[in-house]
Amino acid sequence: MRASMSFIFEYINKKRWFLLGYLALVLECITPIIAAVLQRDIIDNVFTDKQYDQFAFLIILYAVFFFGPKLWFTVRKVTFFHMSYHLQMNLTEQFLKKIYGLPTAAFNKEHTGKLLNNIRNDISNACNTAVNEMLSESVKIIVSLIFLSVAIAYISLTMLLVVSVVAFIYYILLYKFGDKTKENAGRVRQEKAHLSVNIEESISSVRETVAYNLQNQQMNDFEEKFQKYYKALIEEGLYKIKILFISDPFLYTTKLTVILFGAINAFKNNVSLGEFVVSFTLVDQLVTGLGQLFQQGLIGKRLIASVDCVQSVMIKENLQYGHIQFNGKIESIEFRNVTFRYSEDSELVLENLNLDVPVGKKIAFVGESGSGKSTIAKLLLRAYEPEEGEVLINAEKVIEYNHQYADRITAVLQDPHFLPITIKENLIFDKDYEQKDIEDVCRKMLCFDFIQELSDGYETEVGERGTRLSGGQKQRLALARSMLKNADVLILDEATSALDIETEYHIQKNIDQLRKNMTTIIIAHRMTTVQNADVIFVLDKGRVITKGTHSELIVESPVYKSLYETQLKVS
Repeated sequence: MRASMSFIFEYINKKRWFLLGYLALVLECITPIIAAVLQRDIIDNVFTDKQYDQFAFLIILYAVFFFGPKLWFTVRKVTFFHMSYHLQMNLTEQFLKKIYGLPTAAFNKEHTGKLLNNIRNDISNACNTAVNEMLSESVKIIVSLIFLSVAIAYISLTMLLVVSVVAFIYYILLYKFGDKTKENAGRVRQEKAHLSVNIEESISSVRETVAYNLQNQQMNDFEEKFQKYYKALIEEGLYKIKILFISDPFLYTTKLTVILFGAINAFKNNVSLGEFVVSFTLVDQLVTGLGQLFQQGLIGKRLIASVDCVQSVMIKENLQYGHIQFNGKIESIEFRNVTFRYSEDSELVLENLNLDVPVGKKIAFVGESGSGKSTIAKLLLRAYEPEEGEVLINAEKVIEYNHQYADRITAVLQDPHFLPITIKENLIFDKDYEQKDIEDVCRKMLCFDFIQELSDGYETEVGERGTRLSGGQKQRLALARSMLKNADVLILDEATSALDIETEYHIQKNIDQLRKNMTTIIIAHRMTTVQNADVIFVLDKGRVITKGTHSELIVESPVYKSLYETQLKVS
């Protein structure tokens, strides 16, 4: 638990609030003990010794200390709730930054539903448990037990000894039940994560589910996941009941023992009636506190399960950036002896690739599926790192550049992503562009007209992942977005695949005008898309086998000619 608390404590950015919280906590602990001691004075002095003149003063004083804990309880709860809220916000922010910084290979191993469950449940539970339970409630119980032990020892060391035996038994029980409690909590979280993943997948694939009539299969998968989650919950709940069934009898036995022991001493006049009442009250609070501390220990085990889920993502290594600032323009792009595969058990995608990409020109990569075309783009974008070899920009390894590198190279993919905001916001991404410039670019990318036809124009919400737009509309908007960014290197990876040939032709012509003397890399299966490229690289099994213009390759390269003629036959 110490490691889990240390992890959480690093993200608490409101530590000064501990002063107020723990001041209120100490006062909350000590005031009921003073109130209990005042009971002794009221019983012994007023009712036994008949000093009635002290009654008014003592009852007022008793009322102050009796109701005082309610005030300090409120202050403590509000203070630690405030800290918990800011902790959750800070940890969530850091968790999101971690996700943004993960290499693509690491991110692809994490499921979106699981990450959402980490944020919605694990982070929330960890922050609430760590602050409101461990740092607040548990500390409050421990401080109360210390004060109560001192007060009881002052009255009767024998009573304190009895309670100490109970405390030792509780410690043994905690040790015995703790690991199983952690295991049960971990299983509940795991099954809940699986259920969240299933629900997220079901919602995101609604169209495919309906199209292929898979509703029953999806519902069966959901029921299976829910049954496993429900079973884990039941097992956890039954184990909690088992713990209570074993531990609670110690509470009541101890209280009865104290009553019996105190009554015998009162009969023998070893203690006054007031001392007997106070000692029983204090012991009752102490034993109750021990039971609460035992439960807090079990809650702490569940905290470990939550923190483990969060840490499983937070401990992953970020994509590493260097310290070289990107000054000037991109003047050279080189792949030197690059070998790459997507996983250890998969085949090589690129093998000892050596490639000089001409800058300031329109470049195209063609080849059969799996030849490595898109992989070259991903390596340039730093979505992945080479297994061997180096990718160099201006004779420097791309890993040596700082975050500015991302501003110099951009890509438009086959299925571009859109945030659930307006068209304009998706186009500019918080950059400052003149409306005239936005409209000019949209005209050249042939999306101006359909935007004007929308009821809210550029202020139209595109829906989650752009679901209110067609595939062709999304591709045209994504192209307009990339033209506004105007990066040194633009990669178009099947970026016009959803467009008809005529629309694609006009857009490609406009892109050539807008990016004259700039580097544009095109990856496409449609040969008409690449015919007017300045240089076409032909790839086969992860290697560049030839390069040239369309007219040169159609004569000199059998592979390129075969690709071209095959597509002519299909079309």
